[in-house]
Amino acid sequence: MDRHHHQQQQQPPSPQGDHAAQPRCWEEFLHRKTIRVLLVETDDSTRQVVTALLRHCMYQVIPAENGHQAWAYLQDMQSNIDLVLTEVFMHGGLSGIDLLGGIMNHEVCKDIPVIMMSSHDSMGTVLSCLSNGAADFLAKPIRKNELKNLWAHVWRRSHS
Repeated sequence: MDRHHHQQQQQPPSPQGDHAAQPRCWEEFLHRKTIRVLLVETDDSTRQVVTALLRHCMYQVIPAENGHQAWAYLQDMQSNIDLVLTEVFMHGGLSGIDLLGGIMNHEVCKDIPVIMMSSHDSMGTVLSCLSNGAADFLAKPIRKNELKNLWAHVWRRSHS
């Protein structure tokens, strides 16, 4: 009877294992502890606010004032940027869509996930971004909760 009782107590492992019950932190999923985000935003105050939010979420931020500056950083630091967070509509020649196209067509940079953001979140804008290779689209104003899980895009790209 003891043996039979002992067998009933043993449960088969759940498909998710023991990990499902415990919260996990993103450092466990990535080899590097710091995710480097290239933030491309032409508006100074928005760039400062989003930079502060990203840093509060423990990301390292490389701020860029426009698409040309961002492209220069990408050419320089391509292997040191984990994710690009860029405004869709930027003045100064190189839009977020142009930047996205350049990244997607670049031999090294094409593996960097690009998250587009804009206060113009019409279906057409979102679909244009996603169909051109963006990993995600965030509607402004950006909230901290939306930035917490950006690491998942980096993890997904590194495991695909």
